[in-house]
Amino acid sequence: HEKAVTYFSRALRLNWRYLSAWTLMGHEYVEMKNPAAAIDAYRHAVDINPRDYRAWYGLGQTYEILQMPYYALYYYQRATRLRPKDPRMWCAMGQCYESEQLLMTVAAIRCYQRAVTWNDMEGIALAKLAKLHRESGNLKAAAHYYRLNLVRLEKEAPDSAETVEALL
Repeated sequence: HEKAVTYFSRALRLNWRYLSAWTLMGHEYVEMKNPAAAIDAYRHAVDINPRDYRAWYGLGQTYEILQMPYYALYYYQRATRLRPKDPRMWCAMGQCYESEQLLMTVAAIRCYQRAVTWNDMEGIALAKLAKLHRESGNLKAAAHYYRLNLVRLEKEAPDSAETVEALL
């Protein structure tokens, strides 16, 4: 990761407005567990292009790592406004609403439902919806989402660990 940051720094010396270099450098700093540098890189990216959803999303992830859900939520909302049909954005916001500091289950459920609407291929939203409905005592809705997730899993890998989890 250090080598990648070195190369991105070189690219930025040639063109300090190189948006992708700032965003990718932010990702590298996250991997290197250097959130301050990641935030700085992502902020440079959004200063250059405020419509770059990847940088807003990266800021959200970084603040989520720092366990600052209100900041993370703000940045995820910015990313979601730019990519409203991207289920990953909705799942990230849902996870933020679920955090211990916020515990906003209803808002999380709405986010996960939006992710399902926009075809969450990874199935994160279905699993989360089933879990949240089960925990809130809405067993009928939980069963519905477990069933949908099970159908999705059986199409992918019939005997995977996730399929077993959905059956339980």
